[in-house]
Amino acid sequence: MTTTELHITAREIREGDVFVLHGHVRTAAESTWPTALRGHVHVTFAEGGDAVIPANRPITVRRAVPCATA
Repeated sequence: MTTTELHITAREIREGDVFVLHGHVRTAAESTWPTALRGHVHVTFAEGGDAVIPANRPITVRRAVPCATA
């Protein structure tokens, strides 16, 4: 597997995405889901802990992509 850097919004975070949040490198334990707080999403970290962040917040993630085989 290789990784690619993507510029997405917080609502598009998927399991395994690696990103920086509040100065810390985080890995998403699962895809984000909406919260009762309108316009926000909940993300759980593989390292433990979680955060509620604005769904439209721009985030740069590193995402694993399968290697093409010949």
